[in-house]
Amino acid sequence: MTQLIVLTGFRATGKTAVGRYLAQLCGWDFLDTDAELTARLGCPITELIKQQGWAGFREEERLLLRDLPERKKTVIATGGGAILHQEEWELLRCAALVVWLRTDLASTLLRLRHDRNTAGQRPLLNNMGEDLETETASLLAEREPLYQAGSDLVLDTTGKAPEELAHCILQQLTL
Repeated sequence: MTQLIVLTGFRATGKTAVGRYLAQLCGWDFLDTDAELTARLGCPITELIKQQGWAGFREEERLLLRDLPERKKTVIATGGGAILHQEEWELLRCAALVVWLRTDLASTLLRLRHDRNTAGQRPLLNNMGEDLETETASLLAEREPLYQAGSDLVLDTTGKAPEELAHCILQQLTL
C-alpha cells in the first residue's frame, strides 16, 4: 500500500479540499504545494510571479516537486501546472498513487468565478489579454493529456463533495 497520495488537476477542481479531508481520514500529513511555496519563499504566488515571472515560479515549483517523493504518510495537493514538470512528475509517480481530479470546463469556470482565492492566488497564466474562459479552455486542452498519462486514478469532481471524493480515493487504497 502506498504511503503517498498526490492529487493533480486543473485549478479549482478541489485538490486542496479533497486532500485535507483525505489526509484527516488516513491520519496522514497534508501538503499543498502552492501553500508550501508561499511559506518557503515568504511571499504570495502572485508576488513571486510579479517579481520572477511564470518561469521563476515554475522553477521553484520544479525544485519543490523533487523533494516530494521522499515523503511518507502524506497527501499532496499539487498546483494545476505541476504536471508540466515531466521528469519530476515521473519520479513522484513512482512513489505515489496519483489521482487526477477532473471537472468539465463549465464547472471549472463556475468555481473560478465564485472562488474568493482566484484573484489573489490564481493570476492569469498568460499576458495575452485572453479572458478567463479562453485561457482555461486552452490550458485544459494542453494539460488534460498530461493529467491522463500521469495519473493512476481519475475522478470526476463535478457535483461531488470533497468528502465523497476522499472516500472514493480511500476505497481505492484498500482494494
